[in-house]
Amino acid sequence: MNRVGHDLHIMTVMPRIPHSRRSAFARTIRLVSAALAVFALAASSITQPDTLSNSELQAVPAARQADRVAVITIEGEINAVTASSVQRRMAQAIDGGAQAIVFDIDTPGGEIGAVLEICAAIKASSVPNTVGWVNPQAYSGGAIIALACREIIASEAASMGDALPIAIGLGGAQAATQGELRKKIVPPVLAEVVSSARERGWDEFIVQAIVIDGVELWWIEESKTADGPPRRLAVNEAEFRLLFPGEEPPRGSPIIVSAKPGGGEPIASAQSDDLSAASEDPSGFKPASPTLRDLSPALSGETEAESAQDLDMLAAPSERPVFTAAAAGDWQLAGYLTNGSGPIVMKTSELTRFGFSSATIRNDEELKAFFGAQELVRIDRSWSETAVRVLSKFWVRGLLIVVFLLAMFIEMSSPGLILPGLTAVAALVLLMAPAWMLGLAGWWELVAIGAGIACIFAELLILPGFGVFGIAGLLLLFAGLVGSFLGPGPGVFSADGQSDLIRALVTVILALVTSGVGIGVIIKQFGKLPVLGRLVLDASRMDDDEAGDALIAAMDNDDDLSALIGKRGVARTPLLPSGKVDIDEDLHDAKSGLGVIEAGDAIVVVAVEGWQLVVEPTQDTQPGESA
Repeated sequence: MNRVGHDLHIMTVMPRIPHSRRSAFARTIRLVSAALAVFALAASSITQPDTLSNSELQAVPAARQADRVAVITIEGEINAVTASSVQRRMAQAIDGGAQAIVFDIDTPGGEIGAVLEICAAIKASSVPNTVGWVNPQAYSGGAIIALACREIIASEAASMGDALPIAIGLGGAQAATQGELRKKIVPPVLAEVVSSARERGWDEFIVQAIVIDGVELWWIEESKTADGPPRRLAVNEAEFRLLFPGEEPPRGSPIIVSAKPGGGEPIASAQSDDLSAASEDPSGFKPASPTLRDLSPALSGETEAESAQDLDMLAAPSERPVFTAAAAGDWQLAGYLTNGSGPIVMKTSELTRFGFSSATIRNDEELKAFFGAQELVRIDRSWSETAVRVLSKFWVRGLLIVVFLLAMFIEMSSPGLILPGLTAVAALVLLMAPAWMLGLAGWWELVAIGAGIACIFAELLILPGFGVFGIAGLLLLFAGLVGSFLGPGPGVFSADGQSDLIRALVTVILALVTSGVGIGVIIKQFGKLPVLGRLVLDASRMDDDEAGDALIAAMDNDDDLSALIGKRGVARTPLLPSGKVDIDEDLHDAKSGLGVIEAGDAIVVVAVEGWQLVVEPTQDTQPGESA
């Protein structure tokens, strides 16, 4: 129909032509139109961007193919909330019949314990078809999680690496580059990535260079193969000198740039002088790797044999070749890989070149094509997990502690205001609820906090002064608040536990100092603050005229309170122990120095403490007179 209409249109605008010539002309027009259509289609196919990456021209491998794919996002800092959320969503994906799980990773890293927990869940999953999508950044713990997956894919501008553990202490962040810190927190991370390399087929030396500094490597390629593509792998200086006798290892600009260039002496080259054990003992440690054989004992304090045995227990057997002098000539140099000055970071091109990334994927449609999937579903964090994630941040918890302490102080200073008490309860619930949901706190923390508050109340209401109950209450409150930051497990005996304890102590101490400053401001300015000043007056106990006059008098009273010692007056509100008293028709903040004083009772000023008068009941004097 379109072609016929087109021909008719052409005929109406053309001059009169003989029939035979007109038929030939029409055929020519149709041929030209068809040629133009084909040309336009070809041009559009050339200019249209690729919809699939490097795997699109091949059939989807059977081990990868999945009709139903679940995508679980891992973004932001990794902590206990992340680990709990990822495991919940993995279970949801499995229950929903997912045949593949993709972990969409965009993270700077996080807590070692949470990272290792996620890695264990991935490796133990009943869905073996797991893929780590570096989209776009998988630093530190994110890189370790990606390595735990069966496959890795990358976005166009991806970065993965720099997983050197860092401990946070009173002196700030400290990288585990040497000393006791390196011995404590590096071995479990190193064992995890070596295990992943052996199970998933990653290069063992390159994954170590992601986790630790001092790993200097060269990239070599098999020069002759019987069939199939040549093998490629990374070697250290000792192996290089064994495979290329008489040649000096070339150095210069490395293929992979370290995360922290300009670091110390490369550990691998400095500790790999003895080649005889690696070449003459093929029955020893399977990888025959000077990096593993020399670094692992130094980290763990064990003998070389014990360290090798530990790594073999933690990881699958290595398929890395054992190099001997007879292998010289079978390999050729492909480049200087890394100078060992720091943990490495690989970009998209390097992830592909060194066998980590299977494809470059830009969006969910390409991800579906990567699996040959019919359905792709994203399983996001729930709103409660997002809320817990925010509330579990240390600075948020510190702020909640400040709000809790200030509100509790105001309520204790002026009992019956209700609003400060409700605020304190709400802050405490928001402080403790995330810890309970994540298993970071038990009931003892709440008991300690409650007992501490009760002791402080007892000190103020029953035994005025500051003695045993007050000190015990503060200690219990401090212990309960610190304990709410710490989870179950090895506690302070582990690197994570020590770091958490230090962070908890710093957070609580800073919150207490901030609260102390806030309390000082309230003590000096309480009556002048528009909202708090009105609350303290408790106008429900006065008529309108009295309340207004008293408010003005209280806010304008800047006299020296010490001049009121010995003065008599009347309690205008109950003192339980704090409240308001009327002296010479001026309203003052006061607290009872002896028991409970009811509204209307005669009082006498006996002392001044900060911003409050200390009063006692009296029976035989008139208001305004001196004792």
